[in-house]
Amino acid sequence: MKKIILFSFFTFLYACQPVEKINDVVFDYNQFSKFDILSNSIEIKEIFEKKIVDPYIGHTLNVDPSERVINWVNGNFSAIGNENKFIITIIDASLTQTQFQNKKVKNFNEKNNFKYELFYLIEFSLYDSFNNILASTLVETSRSTTSGVYISIQEKENIINDLIYLSLVDLSNESNELIKKYMGDFIL
Repeated sequence: MKKIILFSFFTFLYACQPVEKINDVVFDYNQFSKFDILSNSIEIKEIFEKKIVDPYIGHTLNVDPSERVINWVNGNFSAIGNENKFIITIIDASLTQTQFQNKKVKNFNEKNNFKYELFYLIEFSLYDSFNNILASTLVETSRSTTSGVYISIQEKENIINDLIYLSLVDLSNESNELIKKYMGDFIL
């Protein structure tokens, strides 16, 4: 009898372990790299066509991934000068959700999970006043995460926002490196 009570107690204690949760994500664009470009204007072009079919879920968010890039550019890029034109083209900002079965889990864990993948492809181009290209670079980042199928809507939003934020950190760092490398003569 003592063994059954002891087993029940430890089973109950194991079941009461806390679940890892992601807190609300705050998008503070001031933490990212700042760019002062020698140009008289900065233009953002979004040629990415938002897809509204499975497995794409970017359109279901309050602020989709391409809008996050636009907010990052507006807050962190400054035009300094009276000639040249700097164009930022959002080629891809896709967020997908696919369901998969995890065969390695134990009996009490969820076997069905979601995988979220975010892919960014951004082109930075600098043109002179005659529309001749002076410098250009492509920046690409990709990141993914997983979650259980049976989670709250709030937890799902937090997981996706965390994925978008970490992807923006990657995008900012990669942009900083490539812009300095290929456009170093045109930034301050």
